[in-house]
Amino acid sequence: MAIRLPGRQSRQIAAALLLGAALSLNAAALREEAPYFSYRYDPWNTAVETAQSYLPDRVITGEELGCGALSLPTDLAVTSDGRVWVLDAGNNRLLVLGKDMTLESELTPADAQGGPISLQEPAGLFVSEKFEQILIADKKAGVLVFDLSLRLLRTLGQPDSRVLPEDFLFSPVNAVVDSSGIVYVISANCYQGALLYDEGGQFLGFYGSERVTLSLQTLLNQFWKSVLTESQAARMKRSVPAEFVNFCLGDGDFIYTIRRGNDVQSGQVKKLNAQGTNILPENVFGDSGVTLQLADITVDPDGFITILDSGSGRLLQYDEDGNLLYAFGGKGSQKGLAMGPAAVQALGDKLLLLDNQTGRVIVFRPTDFARNIRAATLLCADGKYQEAMEPWRSVLRQDGTYALANRGLGKAYEGMEQYETAAACYRKAYERELYSQAFSEYRNAWLQEHFGLFMAGLVLLAALLIGTLLYRRRHRKSLYDQRIRRSGYPLYCMFHPIAGYADLKERRQDSLPAAGVILLLLAAASILRQQLTGFAFSEARPNSFHLLFTLASSLGVFFAFVVCNWGITTIMDGKGTLREITNYSAYALLPYILGTAVILLLSNLLTTEEAMFLQMAQWIVYAWTGVGLLTALKEVHMYSLGRTVWTAVLTVLGMVAVLIVCAVCYTILSQLVEFVGSVITELRMR
Repeated sequence: MAIRLPGRQSRQIAAALLLGAALSLNAAALREEAPYFSYRYDPWNTAVETAQSYLPDRVITGEELGCGALSLPTDLAVTSDGRVWVLDAGNNRLLVLGKDMTLESELTPADAQGGPISLQEPAGLFVSEKFEQILIADKKAGVLVFDLSLRLLRTLGQPDSRVLPEDFLFSPVNAVVDSSGIVYVISANCYQGALLYDEGGQFLGFYGSERVTLSLQTLLNQFWKSVLTESQAARMKRSVPAEFVNFCLGDGDFIYTIRRGNDVQSGQVKKLNAQGTNILPENVFGDSGVTLQLADITVDPDGFITILDSGSGRLLQYDEDGNLLYAFGGKGSQKGLAMGPAAVQALGDKLLLLDNQTGRVIVFRPTDFARNIRAATLLCADGKYQEAMEPWRSVLRQDGTYALANRGLGKAYEGMEQYETAAACYRKAYERELYSQAFSEYRNAWLQEHFGLFMAGLVLLAALLIGTLLYRRRHRKSLYDQRIRRSGYPLYCMFHPIAGYADLKERRQDSLPAAGVILLLLAAASILRQQLTGFAFSEARPNSFHLLFTLASSLGVFFAFVVCNWGITTIMDGKGTLREITNYSAYALLPYILGTAVILLLSNLLTTEEAMFLQMAQWIVYAWTGVGLLTALKEVHMYSLGRTVWTAVLTVLGMVAVLIVCAVCYTILSQLVEFVGSVITELRMR
């Protein structure tokens, strides 16, 4: 039986169905447009998927240009007029594309007389508009300098200089020319930096050379080379600086270089000034936790840096301070992926990726997400934080945890003197230093507003403390006149450890229930310390709390200490029983538990500039707890101080041994479970 719906309700359902279909089609179209995902890294260096940053706009082939398929193209160049130059190495030609990406001209190299010449192993391409020159770095023929019609002007070959090693082989992979006519050349396996030539081709020296990073492995190598024979030392790995892989020329004649990603821990990308000094932060560039094969670098007119990892086919874009904005791309045959990514160039805010295996040029266009990030970043670079708020908010609507956006909003609110809101934004961005600055301003403003109430509280607290001290002094009793309740010994031993533990041993008033309560408080203190430590001093990751690990690091360590101490002191004629060791050790932890409350309070009131006060409080708590624990062990076992310290050291060593045994057992058990699981899987498959 058919059911008729009211007209309005049927229209609503139809609209909902159409909207769902449109969203499904849109999602499918988006997946078809981008067969990859964009991502970034969070403050803990974990890759996090984000909104799409760049999408493939078009794919250019030789057939589309009407000049035949490209064969092993090696490099790209872009000039300020929007022209794109493609070095088609396999076809011994240079293609020039116009702004609309159509073929303008096809150039073939010629000598000075106009006779044809063949490129041997061309690798790098650079077009100098000021000097109207084209430089092609040929690994076998040197750096070939042409005019704009690709007629050879001169060749920069192997330099004749005593500063070069005897076995140096000139094999240029790229070359650029700055505004003064100085030519910079990168040669394969050259660890001295880039080679410099003047306008006349005279070798000037090296640029941007680096020193060998001093490490333990380097020192060990030097030691072994000093004791081995010459032939044995020659076979050892040489300690040499990381070589430049590629570079590009930016505005202001800054040279942007990349080094092999896994040869260095950080600073894979450098921005070198005229003196060859890096002015970029020593950040980590490239993907984390993978083998990097950084191949090319480009800088667009706005100063954004893009690097190409040819191993993964991904493009990673950074701001001028070296902060990763997003990464995208991959290897494959679908639109937007490259089989053999070889070079990248910026064309305005677009990116061109050269695929030398398929002979294609992939054009990527930025999405609104990327445009907002770029626009806000440029505004922040100019100090216009409030103007950058709207694009940052647009970014957060697509990626609510984007750290740079929260940081940008924090700076804007800080400029507006809304320090509480600024601190909240910095907290979302995990910027502890900036958070501390904003929190300090907010705290100062609060104290000024509530100064009277604050001072009244201090006076009241001081009066309470003084009154308590006067009362205790007037009603003080000698130790022999005091009748301490069993449940009061933990607090008494905390303030009078020597007399308290001695009296506790003599009267045998230790209480297992009291020790149990203290251990429960220890577990609670460990949990609260991880969860409630002030943001400026907390290293805990959100949503990463592990109850079992927290309990193991508190109660587990305590019981391991008790058992190991009992075992060692039993051998060394200790007088304490297992029950007494447990109770006395638990009592000694009371300063740590109460001190944790003070530390938590301070961590939420102090800033990073005042960290020394928090550290002082921590050391006082640790020292207080340590003195109490040694005193408790001394009295419970009736040892001398020296013997107590010795047994404590042996106890710690015993705990380490127990930890190693547990780790070995865990490893064996894990392998056993894995083996049994694989056997069961094989039996099921048969």
